[in-house]
Amino acid sequence: MAPIATTTQDIAADTIQAAKTALSMSASTSKTTTSHPLDPLSGDEIKTAVEIIKSHVQQVDSEAKIWFKHVTLHEPPKVELVKYLLATRKRSATEGLPREAAALISRTTSGGVKYYEYIVSLTSNSVVSCQVVADLDHAPLDADEMVAAEEALLQDPEFAKVVEKLRLPEGAVVVADSWPYGCDTVDEVPRLIPMMTYYRTSSDLDSNHYATPLPLIPVMNPATMKLHSVEYTPIYGGESTETIETLWSKGENFPWEKHQPHEYKHDLQASIRGGLEPLEVVQKNGPSFKVDGRKVEWQKWEFVVGFNYREGLTLHDIRYDGRDLFHRLSISDMTVPYGDPRTPYHRKQAFDLGDVGAGVCANQLDLGCDCLGSIHYFSADMVTSKGDVKRMNNVVCLHEQDEGIGWKHTNFRTGNASVTRSRVLVIQMIITVANYEYIFAWKLDQAANIHLETRATGILSTVAIIPGETSPYGTIVNPGVLAPNHQHIFSVRMDPAIGGLGEGNTVVQEDSVPMAYDPKNPPKNNPWGVGYTVEKTPMEKSGFANAAPHKNRVFKIINPSRTNPISGRNIGYKLIPQPSQLMLSHPESVGFARAEFADHHIWVTKYKDGELFSGGQYTNQSSGNARGIKSWVARQDNVANDDLVLWHTFGLTHNTRVEDFPVMPCETHTISLKPVDFFTASPAIDVPPSTQAFNKSTLVNGSCGSCH
Repeated sequence: MAPIATTTQDIAADTIQAAKTALSMSASTSKTTTSHPLDPLSGDEIKTAVEIIKSHVQQVDSEAKIWFKHVTLHEPPKVELVKYLLATRKRSATEGLPREAAALISRTTSGGVKYYEYIVSLTSNSVVSCQVVADLDHAPLDADEMVAAEEALLQDPEFAKVVEKLRLPEGAVVVADSWPYGCDTVDEVPRLIPMMTYYRTSSDLDSNHYATPLPLIPVMNPATMKLHSVEYTPIYGGESTETIETLWSKGENFPWEKHQPHEYKHDLQASIRGGLEPLEVVQKNGPSFKVDGRKVEWQKWEFVVGFNYREGLTLHDIRYDGRDLFHRLSISDMTVPYGDPRTPYHRKQAFDLGDVGAGVCANQLDLGCDCLGSIHYFSADMVTSKGDVKRMNNVVCLHEQDEGIGWKHTNFRTGNASVTRSRVLVIQMIITVANYEYIFAWKLDQAANIHLETRATGILSTVAIIPGETSPYGTIVNPGVLAPNHQHIFSVRMDPAIGGLGEGNTVVQEDSVPMAYDPKNPPKNNPWGVGYTVEKTPMEKSGFANAAPHKNRVFKIINPSRTNPISGRNIGYKLIPQPSQLMLSHPESVGFARAEFADHHIWVTKYKDGELFSGGQYTNQSSGNARGIKSWVARQDNVANDDLVLWHTFGLTHNTRVEDFPVMPCETHTISLKPVDFFTASPAIDVPPSTQAFNKSTLVNGSCGSCH
């Protein structure tokens, strides 16, 4: 394990050199010779898939116009993948698995727009399947479509009339964010793109337009790129539903002059605080990890880094010290329902992964900004609407991080201490979905724990309100600016392989509960009333459960066929769930029906190829017909000693505050997977000691009276 040193010193020329060294170190640890069946599609593979699909469409309708929504890896069937992985570990001769691409396209003809799902074989250069998408299943937005919708809106003559009627300040420029939301009934068919609108008066394109929202939501028809409708939003406080049209009827207008700029960009702020010295993360000997293609090895860990348009970062074939832990880990889905019940805000509910895609919205991460230290980056190729390849550089960063003390004990008799530092490996992705940012970081530590850290930041989704008014549905964060309350609810998918690929696992709910006690007649097994036991409830059929912090409830994934030689118990890993508040929408509301995963913390289903997204395949403008996790649970499959999937729902209820504006400080939540009777001792016991010779800390102002 190479030293990792954190130092503070003056900025000098060697700082620049350190950055160059970090890049060269990253490059030196990576090879590109190894391919893996779960590697994302390369640019060449995307081109091949595009040509196969274009040729197929040409044969069906030579006049059809094609719009590519996504082209991504179609993962091999798990049965075949497990055989392949086991064979490669035994170094048995084995052929590579066939490569396939999954694609979603639209075909526009004189009869309208239809969407089609394709599976394409890149091995045989052929179409495996082509299925039309049902009318009620609305395709997600894509980057090109969102840009095109904004451009079309701002050039639309009918919308220009609306803007003219607003009588905005001189020099104002209208900005429109595509913002997918829900619908009112299960019968709503048209696919639409609502636009949250703002204006800015600054010539700087990075000026914060969210500080000056407009009181209307234009809705675009993406099939024609024409204005479908304009929905005026409530502008008064309380439960009022009156809009700007009320002001216009009185010959009045919205008081734009009371809006105030509220900038976040550093060079637009009046001042930046001082007194902060540089803090550099330096690994002179290079990082401790090794990268071969997309396979990573670090401190007994091995795994493969995947990436796709929807989930973004995925982890595969996760092992510790040569032992299988998980087949696949990913962020499956998320929803952001808003709590303002007034029309049209009642439909404001985004599914950022299903409506757009985490991979589509992934940031290009910058050295020294988003990730510190010796960094290795993974990039990805995506398809554009025209079928071209778009290279997305540095969408995932890999680096080591010091997390404080790992373990310590001081013998009070001798005064001798044994202590280690906890080093973690961070695999991180950041996505921007219009106004919001989400930071997803998988953290692997030396004690064989897996942590998922989720951070929400970015800018609140703001709406217009008459200055001086207040609202029960949110907080005034700037004059004339209401930030509505909302929730962020995430769904994590965990496909376990505890004890071995292809072996059965069982999820066991464990509660710590007090033993029965009657002070008037103390029981023999608990005479002093201090006893407690652990109740274990195996989940035998697909179903759901909830967190219970008052019972210290955890969910263990065990392998019933393997026993720990020390404890005599089945080996396993435990999920420590986040006891977050769940969906607040009424159970009979459309919003509730759309979020299939959001009303229970825990779901357990039997594994089935293709069941990756707990909210269903199509969440955009859905109305509860997405056929997600609830339909899988309803099968009542056996999940005891079987191939199962564990899903965890968690998140935050964000009741907004002034301090969240203009950019919200990170709101951080972590879930953990920890070994339970999996090892015969602490897996971190052999971590090297933490010493000054290794860490090279610096003494400040002679403040240590007894440093060694």
